[in-house]
Amino acid sequence: MRIKNAHRLLIAAIVLVLSLAANAPAQRKNLAEITVSEPSGLERDLEYVEFPLQIPLGGAASKPLEIAAIDKNSNEQIACQIIPGKNFLAKNFRMVQIIFPVSIQANEVKTFELREGKAVLGEKPNISMQGTGLDLIIENQYYRADLSRRSEPEPKTHASGQLQELLIKMGFNQLLTNAEDRVHWAPNFKREELEWYTTIAHWENPKEYKVNSGDYLIQTFRRDTAPDHPEIMLTAVYNFYAGLPYFTFYSEMEFTQDLPLELLRNDEMTTDSMFTHLAFQRPTGEVVEVQFKDRYKLLEEQPIEDDAPWICFYNIEKGFAFGSIRLRYDDFNRSGELSPTYLPHTAIGEWLDRKYWNRRLIHDHLVGIPAGSRYIEENAYLVFRIGEADRLEAIKRWAGRLSNPLKVSVHPEEEM
Repeated sequence: MRIKNAHRLLIAAIVLVLSLAANAPAQRKNLAEITVSEPSGLERDLEYVEFPLQIPLGGAASKPLEIAAIDKNSNEQIACQIIPGKNFLAKNFRMVQIIFPVSIQANEVKTFELREGKAVLGEKPNISMQGTGLDLIIENQYYRADLSRRSEPEPKTHASGQLQELLIKMGFNQLLTNAEDRVHWAPNFKREELEWYTTIAHWENPKEYKVNSGDYLIQTFRRDTAPDHPEIMLTAVYNFYAGLPYFTFYSEMEFTQDLPLELLRNDEMTTDSMFTHLAFQRPTGEVVEVQFKDRYKLLEEQPIEDDAPWICFYNIEKGFAFGSIRLRYDDFNRSGELSPTYLPHTAIGEWLDRKYWNRRLIHDHLVGIPAGSRYIEENAYLVFRIGEADRLEAIKRWAGRLSNPLKVSVHPEEEM
């Protein structure tokens, strides 16, 4: 009798343990350890850590995934944004891009543990998107970027997804416009048999298009042959971030066939006449400021270099400014050889009362570009308020941080 009672008690205990295990919260799976270091002696109030990560599928390939970054020093939990990547079904893993915000002191090193599971987001980041397809409007507290099309004039009517107008907030509510075209219409190119050049803004529903939208980043990706230039495969990526006064634009032109061109330009912004001054930094580090109307003699003596680190326009009376910080400039083909250029430089101009800057890779001269040539750029387009003691303090500060990014090391869990 005692044996039977002991047997029943043992069974009841086993059932209880199994029941408690079934109802206990699932243990979060550690995915990786991330080391973030600040290498340049610059305090960063807000930056985004971005890196690729290999994730075990562990079930259906379409299973929703949530990841938290745990600060190993403070135990703070930060929700991660995940950009989907390719699933490698045969190997049972997927590749994703991870993004999360950090605040870090000069020369500080922080370590985070990535775990599967949800983290409380905290205060909602300030970024939003409205519209559908290529006709989007994206904004944060610093700017509103309008990528939508217009009914006229013709250059504005295409479903290209290029920046149409840009509103500088920051107390200005200053709209940057281009009455004749979009504000942003580079890269652009011209073959010999065409009377006029065409631009990325002439794209009509590019074949590859996707939008990645989350709490920290809204990204648009487009890829197709260039308008009127099927020999050029063109890739374009906009990145708009919550809480930051800039957006980035990555472009790649890859030549799949030989093609002679008379003109090839990139990093071009054109606005109606609302700026009074031009400023830029030469590769030597020299910073130059000049009234727009007085630029001719200065630039005739020494044009702005094609690899100038940054350039901007500003309005000295109203205080608003808009500039380009050049993050990447790469003319090497896949074999590591330089692709052709002709008199490369950064041009400043006026046309129909518009003001513009652009980087000229081939300048008004017929040049044969062989198949395999490639031109890559990435720029950060910054809106800012000119300073009192130093009008260019903001663009100098952001150029220093963006040109010296945080260092990120990823240590997958299986290697830990």
